[in-house]
Amino acid sequence: MAASRADEAERAAVAYNIALNKIGATTVQEAIKLWGRMPTAQTRAVSAAWLNQALKLISTQRGRSRELALAYYRLVRALRTGKTVADPYHPIPSHVTLADLRREFATLAGQEDDDQGGGDTRVEVEKLPGLGSAMDRIERASVAEARDSLINLGPRNYVDKIKAVDTSKPAVGVDAARETAHKEAGNRQAASAARLAMNGARSTVWVAHEQDGRAIGYVRLSRTGTPCGFCAMLISRGAAYKSERAATYADGDLFHDNCMCYAEPVFSKDQFGSGDLYALNRQYSEQWPEVTKGLSGRAALSAWRRFIRQEQKASAQAARSASVQEA
Repeated sequence: MAASRADEAERAAVAYNIALNKIGATTVQEAIKLWGRMPTAQTRAVSAAWLNQALKLISTQRGRSRELALAYYRLVRALRTGKTVADPYHPIPSHVTLADLRREFATLAGQEDDDQGGGDTRVEVEKLPGLGSAMDRIERASVAEARDSLINLGPRNYVDKIKAVDTSKPAVGVDAARETAHKEAGNRQAASAARLAMNGARSTVWVAHEQDGRAIGYVRLSRTGTPCGFCAMLISRGAAYKSERAATYADGDLFHDNCMCYAEPVFSKDQFGSGDLYALNRQYSEQWPEVTKGLSGRAALSAWRRFIRQEQKASAQAARSASVQEA
């Protein structure tokens, strides 16, 4: 594949992740606003009204993230392989141009549709027969997941925190504790709402790569470059290939609240070995066996987490020192 196409695919990956995290940030803001309308003295009717609005918010944002992900996958697949996949809900036409795919993605990612050359290149559209049904199945399951998560992290979490408030203290202190409990529960449910919204995109890319015979695997990527220990462990695995599918393969589709990672489809082994996009993966892949030598299971993960925290702390201190020197 021409270097320019590979470079464009990497730029698209960055743009996709930025756009996806904007959806997550918007969801957090809107979810906190909805929660803020909930009085500290909650009633069952008030909680039910809030839940319906919160579920609608997640559904809307999931729809946005799914559309973004499908447009991204269609573009990057064309750039990496020369052929794209059909939108399962709009499978016609049998051919599109590279300009069509770029424009579709740029619109959803909130970017300018720059002319990068070769836009009139015709791209064959290949159908993935099981993609639409797989996406629909995930969406049906996500409704129940969203309901349970919101209830547990919102109202129930808040009630548990209220029960722990020491009411023997002065009224001012009790009121402040209740306000804090309300805010903390609100932040928790908002973080969960963002994860659920972003998972609309993540699951779309995931099922597309699983259904796609041209995708040979995936690689876990970090948006921030400072992932948590668990995500850093997944990143250290490098590229996970379908042909070497291990019991841990599906871990690539696991995401926690406030997670800014995602799984990137891999279409060739050269893709992982050369791109700047995967530099952190290659670095962690080299460090993991050194850090966890002689360890396994939880002990290995604990050692790795300590190492990652120390590395990130040292990097942050170095950045602060450099900033002070420049000033």
